[in-house]
Amino acid sequence: MIRGTARSGDVDIAYSVEGGGPETLLLIMGLGGRAADWGREFPAVLAERFRVVRVDNRGAGASPRVPGGFSLEDLAGDAVAVLDAVGAARAHVMGISMGGMISQLIALDHADRVDRLVLMSTNFGGTDLEPPHPDALQLFDPGEFLARGADPVGMMRRTLEVITGPGFVDRNPELLAEFLEHVRAQPTPPGTFMGQLQAILGSDRSARVAEIRHPTLVIHGDADKLIPPANGRSLAERIPGARLEMLRDVGHMPMLEEPRNVARLVGDFLAAR
Repeated sequence: MIRGTARSGDVDIAYSVEGGGPETLLLIMGLGGRAADWGREFPAVLAERFRVVRVDNRGAGASPRVPGGFSLEDLAGDAVAVLDAVGAARAHVMGISMGGMISQLIALDHADRVDRLVLMSTNFGGTDLEPPHPDALQLFDPGEFLARGADPVGMMRRTLEVITGPGFVDRNPELLAEFLEHVRAQPTPPGTFMGQLQAILGSDRSARVAEIRHPTLVIHGDADKLIPPANGRSLAERIPGARLEMLRDVGHMPMLEEPRNVARLVGDFLAAR
């Protein structure tokens, strides 16, 4: 794996590169996450066919801390700066959750940089959405959030128990331990988390997604409590020609819950012509 840093305006954005395929696949992580949170198996399978570039969103993972006050458009610009840094004039773009929202903006505002688009566990913003399940909403309760903020590992374990499919955490102790180690090694600063959350809440792409003209695959788990599956269906319906893959008994993290199946879906979609 090769690691590097891209310059985007006045901030540095960390990234990594694995695989040596002729086509580039850019992976963009969600709220509070790190590039490492894609796991090992999912990107490794894709790296057999593509050059896989993982982005650490500004202020998260290996990217230096930054003040808040940024937008999803800023984060989209950061991702494009990474494409510049790795010499990719065009790339397939895939994002999960907030990363899927950023990916929509790359396809809309930097359309010439995108080949195919994969949107996973995400929505189009605005008010016309099915809200999170009450269990997921509780994760954002200010009192509980502050109480758990001193223990980021415990907070992340509880979050994974809620947002993944039934029994996933109990069935996968080794994967859970690996994921929690990422949190210990690269805890996301509260200011970065809140800045990303504000950027999400300030972005409404509900009408604009109809302008996306790239071949698009929407992947969603039918057990996603954070972004309920109706949102994935609505997103696929609004993007012309988009294909929807609804995964049974899968929650918000398909690349961890079914890494090989999801890698196959993504790889075959990207390779199709």
